[in-house]
Amino acid sequence: MNKSLKLLGKTIIYIVLIFITILCLLPLWWMIITALKAPAEVFSYPPKFWPSKIHWANFVTAWNMAPWGRYFFNTAFYTVCTVVGVIVTSVMSGYAFSKLKFKGRNLVFISYIGTMMVPAQVTIIPVYMILSQLHMIDTYAGLIIPGLANAFGCFLMRQFIATIPTEFVESALIDGAGHGKILISIITPLVTPAVAALGIFTFMGSWDNFFWPLVVTNSEKLRVLQVGLASFQSQYGTADWGAMMAAATFVSAPILILFFFAQKYFIEGITMTGIKG
Repeated sequence: MNKSLKLLGKTIIYIVLIFITILCLLPLWWMIITALKAPAEVFSYPPKFWPSKIHWANFVTAWNMAPWGRYFFNTAFYTVCTVVGVIVTSVMSGYAFSKLKFKGRNLVFISYIGTMMVPAQVTIIPVYMILSQLHMIDTYAGLIIPGLANAFGCFLMRQFIATIPTEFVESALIDGAGHGKILISIITPLVTPAVAALGIFTFMGSWDNFFWPLVVTNSEKLRVLQVGLASFQSQYGTADWGAMMAAATFVSAPILILFFFAQKYFIEGITMTGIKG
């Protein structure tokens, strides 16, 4: 009887999870299918969940309507620089807060982590004013530099590095190694899963970032994909929904591919944030 109830309970849970998964994937599916429909089928009734004939021309039309190549380059450059910067600063700060002893360490750490509770909208004007004084508005430097340090990344790396035995560090210090060598040769290889998870989180956040690039860039030559997609929608979205969905599809494709191949590290990143340091 108990086994039957457990089996029934698991079955119900699986059914509910499958139903929720379908609901979450439905907008994505509809975006892709609309991108493959001919214009006459986009608003057909009843709605078609598969086109009568695949219409690849929507992708060609969308690509030719805007300089997507430039947008992809700007987004990739901005994302890669941000990911590298966040990983470097997070590993260094995580090591300092977990293995180095200095006065006020816990207070500084708590204060830094406390910035996660401050909405980005609160700091956007001061940061913009600072960049304006430094003549960094509408430049790659102004787009990238403010995002090179990340409180969440520091917290994640600190929690993970804290689980590494301190004896490793002490033994290396006795052998004459400096903290820089210890960080590169001992700590970094041991925190590879955390670095991979942090890189995925940062990549997804940077690739999908809309608000900051919209504020700090003015010219089209520095426009990133999300801002370009919003501009494309305002110009052509209501006139050609097939092209609009095609543009949204190839803008979203890198994130979907990354998540598909690196979901293991994505899940590990979520679980590692709860590690007690």
